Amino acid sequence: MDSPSNLSPVAQPSASEELVSATCRASRSVGWLRDPSWLTSDRIAFYSGCLLLVYLIAAIGQLLHSHNLIFESGMCVGGDFVDLYAASIAALGGHPAAVYDVHLQHIQMAKVMGGRDFGVLVFSYPPTFLLMVLPLSLLPFVASWVAFETVTLGGYFAVLWRIAPNALGFWLAITFPGVIINFMCGQNGFLTTALIGGGLLCLERRPILAGFLFGLMAYKPHLAVLVPLALLASRQWRALIATGVSGALFGAISLAAFGPATWHAFFGNFAITQKLVLDRGGIHFNTLQSIFGAVMMWGGSLSAGYAVQAIYALIAAAAVIWVWKGERPFAVKAASLSAGCLMVSPYLLQYDLVLLALPVAWLAVEGFDKGFLPYEKAVLVIAWLLPRISLPVALMAGIPLAPVVTVVLLAAILRRAIHPESVAEQRSALHLAGLEASA
Repeated sequence: MDSPSNLSPVAQPSASEELVSATCRASRSVGWLRDPSWLTSDRIAFYSGCLLLVYLIAAIGQLLHSHNLIFESGMCVGGDFVDLYAASIAALGGHPAAVYDVHLQHIQMAKVMGGRDFGVLVFSYPPTFLLMVLPLSLLPFVASWVAFETVTLGGYFAVLWRIAPNALGFWLAITFPGVIINFMCGQNGFLTTALIGGGLLCLERRPILAGFLFGLMAYKPHLAVLVPLALLASRQWRALIATGVSGALFGAISLAAFGPATWHAFFGNFAITQKLVLDRGGIHFNTLQSIFGAVMMWGGSLSAGYAVQAIYALIAAAAVIWVWKGERPFAVKAASLSAGCLMVSPYLLQYDLVLLALPVAWLAVEGFDKGFLPYEKAVLVIAWLLPRISLPVALMAGIPLAPVVTVVLLAAILRRAIHPESVAEQRSALHLAGLEASA
């Protein structure tokens, strides 16, 4: 038997070899992100189908385990929809101003849910939205929730189909994580996406109709602040005027329907809502999807939160104005505006991320048509997954993913605006090189 001293020592890698190995691993990882060539159209369709099946199983499972409209988690079916339903009851009952009284609205919501108290939900929308939700309580609660979400979902699908009219576009639109989140929350993300996306699709050929759709965003103006700036930068005068007329007419109809007392109650409640929801954290800061929420979640002061949010919004505004002033592909313009809209307001929640479907779809169409730039597919995949992963990452890891991903997505769109033909030129060069090599 050999003694330990006679055994051959095992060769240990040197520090330089370890460095080279680590560099190779990092290079492979970066290369995987730079050009995920494995992510083909067939695989995207397959993964989307699997995801849709998971959604259906989870939704059916929740509904089967619910009892009297209550899930096992304690949340009610339709989530936030109870707020809209209670507002409809008050307005149809001749008391539209009562929806802006937090106490009265809370009592009405408890009545809707059979006396159960699910906490305070503030109806923070202007009376223009009260017009939209007015007929909801004419149906039973569940039927009304399903009808509202289904109708607005139809608008969402119509817009996404116009952007990407193919089977792959359909699968990505229907399985986009924001869809199931918005539906189960009973929220209006589909409506927002349909109005902004529909307005953009109509802008070049039917600017008056586009302005009309943009004007209807007066129901949620904080997500449409950049629309007039884009129209002004691109000198879309007819659409800009139509937007103003539509919004003013929308407000005038609500004033005639509900009276000045309702508008007075809305403005009086606005400051209270801001203090309760934003300033005092009535909605937990880690559930906000804005940069303001990120600053507050990390312990920043209120003034710092609003200052950073203002800078973030100005960056979005500057980017949108710059893109819309130039002669650039319309898909790039539309993507920049719809992405920028998500960067302006401090009040942004998970269901609002349905709007991400627009910039992701337009940028993906550009990629499939002209070729993808390095890292573009990776950015699109992360942005597409964002509505599902943003809240868990913020709650469990304390990382505000949404504002980071949104600004990276906008940067990818700006790169397209700066180098619109770079991919085509690369393809031509490779093609010529291939011909020379074969010759």
